[in-house]
Amino acid sequence: MGKDIRMGIRDGFPIFLGYFTTALAFGLLTRTSGFTFVQGVLVSITNFAGSGQFLMMNLYNAGSLLLGIALSVFFINSRYIFMAASLATRLADPRSVLGRLMVGFGTTDEVFAVASLKGHKVSYAYMAGLIFTSYAGWVGGTAAGYIAGSFLPEVIQKASVITIYAMFASLLGGEASRLMKVLLVALVSAALNSIFILGIGISTGVSFLASLLIATVAGAFIYTDEEAGIE
Repeated sequence: MGKDIRMGIRDGFPIFLGYFTTALAFGLLTRTSGFTFVQGVLVSITNFAGSGQFLMMNLYNAGSLLLGIALSVFFINSRYIFMAASLATRLADPRSVLGRLMVGFGTTDEVFAVASLKGHKVSYAYMAGLIFTSYAGWVGGTAAGYIAGSFLPEVIQKASVITIYAMFASLLGGEASRLMKVLLVALVSAALNSIFILGIGISTGVSFLASLLIATVAGAFIYTDEEAGIE
């Protein structure tokens, strides 16, 4: 068991570094949004979802309703349900309820990728090392970012809000270079979001949710089963 935990920590350390630096910006964002230190850190402790948390804060700052924020974050994070279900088939002992809860909470894009590439069944001890090392990076980075806001210039703190756009742009760019249909779906979503907000006057949260759902349905018709990874 000890060996598996150490392997999980080793494999999770690169994720720790990536999460820590990204979470610095999130910690700054919670501070500029008027959250207390405890509130900002609690968001990361209870969610552990990078893009979903940035989305939540941006919708919060835009004055969206809490229901709209909750639904938007749920849909953007719904992919983790399928990732966790896939990981469950790779666990050495899938009958452990506590183990499955841990994996369900701790599954992120990077954790899923690392665990899936192991090529063999993974133990809960390994997953614990992998997940909690990554988790420590995200929570610790949030705390450090919030504290850093006490001495960083205000212009740098406010600039942290563009982090989420840079993150999405990098992800979109990588996917679009591989498959142009990704860019088409993104453009449909962006166009609808602009029309809903600027043309019709729908609130930011409702507009984001509506454009997300419509673009998802459009993507289902655009993609073939092979491109979507359906065998």
